[in-house]
Amino acid sequence: MKKNTFYPVVSCAVLCGILAYSGFFQSREMAAYDWMMRTRPIKPASPEIAIIEIADDTLKALGRWPLPRDYHAALIKALTESGCRQIVFDVLFSEETQKDDALAQAMQRSEKVYLAYAFKLDSKAKDPIPSSTEILGNVATPFKYSVEGIGQINIRVDPDGKVRRLPLWVSHGNKLWPSLGLLAAAKRLGYPLEKMRFRPGSVILDNGVAIPVDVDGAYLVNFPGPWKETFLHFSYIDVLKAYSDRAAGKQPWLDLSVFKDKICFVGLTATGTADFRANPFDPVYPMVGTQASVCDNLLRRAFISHLLPLPRALIGAGIFIAAVTACWQFSVLGAFLFCLLFGAIYSALAWSLFAFRGIFIDLFLPLFIIAIVYAAILFRKFFQEAQKRRILESELEIAASIQRSFLPAQVQRIGKVKVRTFLEPAKFVGGDFYDIFAIDDATAGFFIGDVSGKGVAAALIMAQAISILRVIAKDIHDPGRVLEEFNNQLFRILKGRFITGQYLAVNFKEGFWEGACAGHPPLFVFNKTGDNLEQELAASGPPLGLMEKVSFLTVKKLFAPGDRIFMYTDGWSEMRNPKGKEFGVPRLKELLFNNRGQELDLFLENLRKQQQLFRKNASVHDDLTAVILDLGSG
Repeated sequence: MKKNTFYPVVSCAVLCGILAYSGFFQSREMAAYDWMMRTRPIKPASPEIAIIEIADDTLKALGRWPLPRDYHAALIKALTESGCRQIVFDVLFSEETQKDDALAQAMQRSEKVYLAYAFKLDSKAKDPIPSSTEILGNVATPFKYSVEGIGQINIRVDPDGKVRRLPLWVSHGNKLWPSLGLLAAAKRLGYPLEKMRFRPGSVILDNGVAIPVDVDGAYLVNFPGPWKETFLHFSYIDVLKAYSDRAAGKQPWLDLSVFKDKICFVGLTATGTADFRANPFDPVYPMVGTQASVCDNLLRRAFISHLLPLPRALIGAGIFIAAVTACWQFSVLGAFLFCLLFGAIYSALAWSLFAFRGIFIDLFLPLFIIAIVYAAILFRKFFQEAQKRRILESELEIAASIQRSFLPAQVQRIGKVKVRTFLEPAKFVGGDFYDIFAIDDATAGFFIGDVSGKGVAAALIMAQAISILRVIAKDIHDPGRVLEEFNNQLFRILKGRFITGQYLAVNFKEGFWEGACAGHPPLFVFNKTGDNLEQELAASGPPLGLMEKVSFLTVKKLFAPGDRIFMYTDGWSEMRNPKGKEFGVPRLKELLFNNRGQELDLFLENLRKQQQLFRKNASVHDDLTAVILDLGSG
């Protein structure tokens, strides 16, 4: 990592740590928590817990809620006589009624009944144990001294409306009130709650059992699974009917001995009642199941421990530094594959820790950090490549300008010959070239060539070749011999590359031209008004530079004033349209014939337009070059 990037990287790592420490993405982490909850292997809930549901069938048989309390007294008697360990009511008995004496007596005789308070929590309190100065749901006076214990049924509702946590303790009236599920489990296991100790991130019970909690004292409920797939479920009315049948000497269909040694949670589950919330498994989950889950967690010692802010911050910063360090070393594709693998390994590790060890580490933020790091590195590399590309393009524009300087200046006429040229490289620079020069007062030389390949390498060969050609053409006038000498010199320097070329010597005073061709497409000869359009000067030898000591045939042709010659490179015939179809020599011949009567500038402009119409938005795969001669027109 470069020195000038050290401080920005460290600053970003610190920022990632702060985000993890502050819980900025808490809602996203809770969504990840839900996913891990639903996908982990479901472990059976404690067989000691049974749920007695006050469901739709009960309200239909006994009347609307709240039920007369003598029914609760009968339920307590039935469960007590069956040998249950505890009867835990997740039901508020706040108001006094006329039938409270019977219920109080049943509670007192049972010595197994637990009731609940509901408090209004002080939202401004910062202590690990939430405090309350107001009771929302009290325990009526007749029952306070008839029960084994009283807990609280407060919950924490997350911003998305789901219940995942609850306070294990609520401070009210100089007393700590345990959650109902904690109270039931502690009594079952013999843990004296008054001897508990608070430590950062945990509550230590008397025998050393540590219950993990968040920094705000909230306990992550380890729900065993979906409501209908966990715990033993029984109907409140079915228990009463079985008890009544047994008292009448009948054989009940429900054997009440099933409740022997059970912790029985009694709660409201009827449709339309208020005691429902969403949780990680179900959109509608009875809150009696939440207290039963807390009890189950202690019985099985199956807790979920959420890492404290400092370790989360260190993980976030470490993930960032690891991702940056690795992505910096790889290509764009390599960085993508690394981030993909890194994210997958981290996700698997987080899921495994959660599923098998009950350790919940942040999942969303680390994956978000990995994705952001890749995006930032990708953007940086893209920006760097764009800068390099701009520099390269600037250099190539200079190279193109230098290459154009090797070509002859824009020649409109030489002697009696009008000249028009066209060169469009496939890239900034290319291997096509042409040359125009006076041989003597009556003769002009015209060369067109195509270096194998494209781009800078071809352009360098072109620059060297055009310089060699000019030296040779000064001393040798016969086109065939010019190409022979040109070939011999190119053979020594090209080393496997080659140049196709065509050279004409036009005598405009006597009305003839001589030419030779080395592996290049034949030229076209035509006049303005006649129907004669022919291909002339076919290749009489291989491309230049492939082999040494090759001879080329010189061809001599007469011309009439007004005749035209079209010299071109194969980029014209081989250019393709978006469908991949070639322009071809026949189409080129037809194009030349249809425009033969045009003035030279208009003729060239029509050629340009027609090739653009054919090519449309398809890319140019080869250089396009043409030299057009209007011979002897005066």
